[in-house]
Order: sequence, then C-alpha cells, then structure tokens
Amino acid sequence: MGHMERREALRGTALTLLGGVFWGLAGVFGQYLFVHKDMSAKWLVSVRLVLAGLLLLSTVYAKQKKEMFNIWKNKKDAVRLITFGLFGMAFCQLTYYMAVEQSNAGTATVLQYTAPVMIMVYLSFRSRKLPSAIEMAALVLALGGTFLLATHGHVTSLTMSRSALILGLASAVAMVLYNLLPGGLMERYGTFSVIGWGMLIGGIFLCAIIQPWHVEGIWDWQTIACMATVIIVGTVLSFGTYMEGVRLIGAARASLFASVEPLTATIATVLFMNVAFVKMDLAGFVCIIGAVVMLSLPKKETA
Repeated sequence: MGHMERREALRGTALTLLGGVFWGLAGVFGQYLFVHKDMSAKWLVSVRLVLAGLLLLSTVYAKQKKEMFNIWKNKKDAVRLITFGLFGMAFCQLTYYMAVEQSNAGTATVLQYTAPVMIMVYLSFRSRKLPSAIEMAALVLALGGTFLLATHGHVTSLTMSRSALILGLASAVAMVLYNLLPGGLMERYGTFSVIGWGMLIGGIFLCAIIQPWHVEGIWDWQTIACMATVIIVGTVLSFGTYMEGVRLIGAARASLFASVEPLTATIATVLFMNVAFVKMDLAGFVCIIGAVVMLSLPKKETA
C-alpha cells in the first residue's frame, strides 16, 4: 500500500468513526430534550424527519438539480420509496427515540444494534442455509447481551420497563426494514436522495398524526442547540462523513468502524446524563457490540 493509499485509508477510517460518533450523540441530545426540556419523542421525531429530509434534499438538489425527482417517474420505485419512508424511516426513528425516552440513549442504541443479527437470521431463512459458526456465535452473543440488559441475569424480573425493552427491540426490527426496503434504490438514485426523500415522506406522515405545530418543550438556547445537533449533526454530517468513509474504505470495513455508535451513546449517556450502568448492563453492551463486530468482519473466501 502506497503513501497516498494509506492516507486515504486513514482518512476513510476517521470519517467512518466520526459518522458513528455523530449518530451516537444524536440519541443523547434527544434524551436531554426529553428529560430537561419536556419534549416528547413523537414531537421531536416528526419535526426532525421533515427538517432533516429538507436539508438532505437541498444538498442533493445542489448537485443533481431536477434529476433528484427522477425517482418519482418510475411507479414501482416510487411505491418502494414511500414504503421505505413509512415503514423503514418513520418506524425506525420513532421506535428508537421512544426507546430513548423510556430508558436512555445508551441502552436504546445497543438494543437497536441487534438488527444485524436479525438480518443474518432473516437471510439464513430466506436462503434456507444454516448460519456459519461465527454467525451462530454472534446470535448467541446478541441474545445473551439482550438477556443481561433486560434482566441482569434474573430470569423472573425485568430491570428496565417492558415498554423500553419492546420499543428497543422494535427499533431493531425497524432497522432491518430500513436496510432491506430500499432494495436497489440507493444504487440507482443515490444514497442521500433516497434517505432525504424517505425522511421527508416519513416526517410528513408523522406530522399528519402528531400535529407538531402545537409546539412542545421549554425553548431556550440549549433547546435550539440540542435540536440543531439532532437534526444537523445526527443527520446531514453523520451521513456525509459515513458515506465518504464508505467510498474510501468500502462498506464492509465502514460498517465495522460504525459500531462505535453504541459505544459513543453509552459513554455520552454516562458523562452528560449522569446515568449509572451496572456491571450486567456493561456485559450486555459488550456482548451485543461484539456480535455486531463479528458479523462485520470480512468473510474468508472459499475455494
């Protein structure tokens, strides 16, 4: 590997890690709004999706101009995009932030990260092929980590609210849909375009139900700063840095480094929200993050 290649690889790694950190911080700043500014997850998500969608689409328009509307000219692709916006984007964001509201950003993010294991199980069923030894080990780790988080090892009792556990796992299911529903849309129309349209569609749908024009929360400079972090840092900058990292080092390595997201959310929850995790919580986090890392490792080629 030459000097320039090493520099590009290092830059790609740094950008991917930064994207994961930005995503992790978005959940913590959302938690701050719920705890200290009397804002609800439903209100935040509906507003965030619309504003973030418009921001992303404005960056797409700057490059693609009228081509950004091409996706709406294909009926099949338009239906898939709407399905993605409703069941992938809106469902994923709503369940995640509601899980944060019911527990904390660290726990909600780690529970959501059981999604890669769910995808692995789904693909195994669809291909009628047994998971590999590494995939089975990742499945056991993820299940064990979820068990430790939910019960601290005591089978008969839950250490978090039932709603927090259900919402956290629902957000993982939603993340599975988020990854599978777009199909080839991102390859044909661009990642930012599909994500931007998906956010806008999901946000408009939620706004029709939640009616966020009835403003919630205590509004001051801290609220505005947190909203800006959730919308700009947690959406535009996170996707921008992560996708540039993917371009430089490839999707497989990028997904491995993106596992810094739950670690960031956990550390930031401890530092900024004064949430104390016990040893069983940390053991559960390690198990689930370990499972994700195992599934992210490149597979050996077979002859």
